[in-house]
Amino acid sequence: MTNIFKLFSTCVLYSFICTTVLSQAFGNEEGFLPTPTGSHTIGTTSFFMKDSLHKKGWFSKEDYKRLHIKIWYPSDSLVSSNNRNKYLNGYDLDDIYNLFKKKGIEQEDIINIASHRTFSKDNLPVSDARTSYPLIIFTPGYYFGLSDIYSAFAENLASNGYIVCSIIHVHEQICIKDAQQGNTDLKKAKSSLPFLQWWLADLTCFRDVNKAKNQERLTRYYLRRLSRFDKKIESWEASTLYVIDYLKNQKQIPENKLYSKIDFENIGTFGQSLGGALSNHLCVSHNEIKAGASMDCIQFGDVIDSESTKPLLLIESDHQKKWKIGNEYIYRDIDHLEYLRIKGALHFLFCDLPYYDATIGDSTVKGFIGDVDGESAIGMINNTVLNFFNHHLQGNKSVIAEEKIDDDMYLYQISNKCIYLK
Repeated sequence: MTNIFKLFSTCVLYSFICTTVLSQAFGNEEGFLPTPTGSHTIGTTSFFMKDSLHKKGWFSKEDYKRLHIKIWYPSDSLVSSNNRNKYLNGYDLDDIYNLFKKKGIEQEDIINIASHRTFSKDNLPVSDARTSYPLIIFTPGYYFGLSDIYSAFAENLASNGYIVCSIIHVHEQICIKDAQQGNTDLKKAKSSLPFLQWWLADLTCFRDVNKAKNQERLTRYYLRRLSRFDKKIESWEASTLYVIDYLKNQKQIPENKLYSKIDFENIGTFGQSLGGALSNHLCVSHNEIKAGASMDCIQFGDVIDSESTKPLLLIESDHQKKWKIGNEYIYRDIDHLEYLRIKGALHFLFCDLPYYDATIGDSTVKGFIGDVDGESAIGMINNTVLNFFNHHLQGNKSVIAEEKIDDDMYLYQISNKCIYLK
């Protein structure tokens, strides 16, 4: 009887310890990336797929677009830090180096950054704490976008009970290759044409952007002239809907436990740069998307003349004044707009770059992200995004209040206008 009591006591103690550890997930553990704030550990899976409904282009040797999918999801499996995924695993580090070497980053820096561990681990069992988890579709930026350089955002959401599905459009991103499908590399000259359109639009724009009376004409002028970016939105939109349908089909297969946990009644979209423009465009245009969040974009797509009642979150830097002026007009009739501005920030703040400072130096990092406290800003963004999706996808009370925001660093408001031009 005594032995049975001891065994029972041991089991209870072990269960208590496990429960305590799981309730804190990573506790105060430090890592290369910010420690996720949720109670779950994080599993990942990734794969290439063919968008069999949409062709890559009329003159392409390949019939259909190729997509790379990476999914972060909540798990309850404890994994030691040295067994977690390495950062940038599966990417061509030479390509990443060639992309950033003009900024003074050495090849050894890239190798060092890639040697760090994340808070995620491939193929962990999905958590059974809940019957289903909301789905966040994440889209990286155009040309330079890699799913993994947004790990700080994806891991935080997954640890808090979200399934995050990132989509890379293989032929339009510089550092992702599908080895099984031969040469799917980015065609740099062709992919630079949208930026050439932008340069020409700037060159032939003679109205004063600082005058409120020019705001509408300037906004419509740029959206009309930047037709190649608009076509990218249309193309990425079609492929994103294809991926959502794919995930729904996978849910019907009993063996696919991860997909069976996706709550398709609560889908949010999230993205940065062109991916951010896609995010809020998808939310406004499709009923199955309930809330959309974007980071540092000018809003392409059909949002400009929408009177949507969908909740949207717009997060901006001080990188492009014309973007803020344009977005203020584009979002003028959005019924519920949450707005966060990171004062003094540049475009590359909205990824994991603030955490590269120990490798490439603080001054180099600030050349990318601006003269801001990058880690504090990422924390602010993560809190805002999590609060936004918790409120609009899970019905939780919003906990962010304006009085808690440091006005010297951030501007936060809930308004149907960005209130940029006075």
